[in-house]
Amino acid sequence: MIRLFITVEDITAVMAAGYTVIRVYTDTSESGNFTTLDGTITLVAATESYEYTDTDGTSATWYKTAYYGATPGVSSKSSARKGETRRAYATVKELRDQIGKVGATTDVELAALLDAAGMAIDNFCGRPDGFMAVPTASARTYSGNGGPIQRIDECVEVTKVEVKDSPTDTDYDEWDDADWIAFAGDPQSPDFQPTSSSRPYRAIMVSAEGDYDHFTSGSYAHRRGFRPEQTVYRGVPTVRVTARWGYADTVPYVIRQACITQASRWFKRGESAWSDAVGSPDTGQLFYRKVIDPDLEFMLVDGRLVKPTVG
Repeated sequence: MIRLFITVEDITAVMAAGYTVIRVYTDTSESGNFTTLDGTITLVAATESYEYTDTDGTSATWYKTAYYGATPGVSSKSSARKGETRRAYATVKELRDQIGKVGATTDVELAALLDAAGMAIDNFCGRPDGFMAVPTASARTYSGNGGPIQRIDECVEVTKVEVKDSPTDTDYDEWDDADWIAFAGDPQSPDFQPTSSSRPYRAIMVSAEGDYDHFTSGSYAHRRGFRPEQTVYRGVPTVRVTARWGYADTVPYVIRQACITQASRWFKRGESAWSDAVGSPDTGQLFYRKVIDPDLEFMLVDGRLVKPTVG
């Protein structure tokens, strides 16, 4: 997923010329023809800063933009450039509105602050995949425990489950949809329909109606040494799950606000030479010496958004 920040120089003159939208073109190289129209952005009076999200974009995607209107037609295209990988949980406009910043001159800097705040929140909450699920499913492998329950990473949708018959096999056998059930919560009282905005799938169970009764154990052992006296155990991959990994399809409200608040404070501290103390006549002097401010840590913990550490 890629974000593209677009600044319109002299929006009044552009709209007066008859242009109504910004066209976004993509290609696979900087020297490409850029004939693929990925999408459009509607121009708004007195608004010079725009943000475009390409859900299918990657770090290898190149972009050009052009203005379009029914009367003038298509303008000349801009220079080719790449966008930014999407990590933040809020838009530059949302951040700018909260800090009272007008104009587009600091959009790149504000975007970097949002990205950094989002990464800090992910690290504090123990979620390397982040809170936004990826749009495309991908496969991950696990070492099976030999039982009817297989723990997996957080995801909003499971599309395929494959299991080896033996740890020494090289091929996986795909299970039918009736052989497995994705769920959240405790296996004794599972939630089979978790909401995509607050409770993702975290495990798969063997269905009572399927053809299997367990996930093949990944435990593998062998003897070592000239005179083998010790058995070495290890877990090898025996289960492969294809899913859309991540916490939710939509950003939780607490996460969005925490990202905006943290980025806002970093921006203000940057204007104050990155001071780690903020003075207030009502609260006295507040010190911030953590990556995430203490009150935001409490917000995330109280909202049950911090993933428990297991093992």
